[in-house]
Amino acid sequence: MNRNSVSALGLERAARGFSLVELLVGMSLALMVMTAILSSYTYMGRSLARLVNQQSLQSEARRALAYFAQDVRMASGLTDTANLSATRVSLTLPTGTGTNTITYYYNSTAISGSTTSDAVTVNGTSVSMSREALTRCVYDGTTVTSLTLVKNITSSGFTFAYYDATGNTYTSYTNYLPGIKQLSFSYTVQKGDSFNGTQTLVQQFASPRLILRNRQFLL
Repeated sequence: MNRNSVSALGLERAARGFSLVELLVGMSLALMVMTAILSSYTYMGRSLARLVNQQSLQSEARRALAYFAQDVRMASGLTDTANLSATRVSLTLPTGTGTNTITYYYNSTAISGSTTSDAVTVNGTSVSMSREALTRCVYDGTTVTSLTLVKNITSSGFTFAYYDATGNTYTSYTNYLPGIKQLSFSYTVQKGDSFNGTQTLVQQFASPRLILRNRQFLL
């Protein structure tokens, strides 16, 4: 076979392009590569979303503890005692011109469709409280301002605990009101969507026992 024949044969093969088998093999390999890339991208996206949700829960927990610890340590007493319970507590805080009433309220009502809040009366004022959330309200004698501290509280709920000076737990708050000297809270939260893989594990948070330092202890 001379050189011209070899060149012609090479040009003929080049003109023919890829065979069907070669195309199928190439497409299969490309599909596997794309599937791997897409799966990795989806996994990384969900992992990042879960991490963001987890950080959000941690941030809310730190904020709630900071507010509660500051209020309890500065409080001169408990107020609104008729509503004192495992889900609601009100504290009296001295100010430069008088006192403020700080109310912590856990709204345990489950979110239903587009209904995400309820009206709750605080110091004679109707306040919109987010559901499945802990809200802090400040009453300055005229108006009530509110701040949602923790959202996404699970059905296990949020609980305030009350103790005497020696650390004994009270379960009937009003009857033992004069002896309450320490407060704490605990709750569980979970954030994200289980269907798209962004839901965090259930997280449990609890405060230390905080002493009402400025409240006179009554036996």
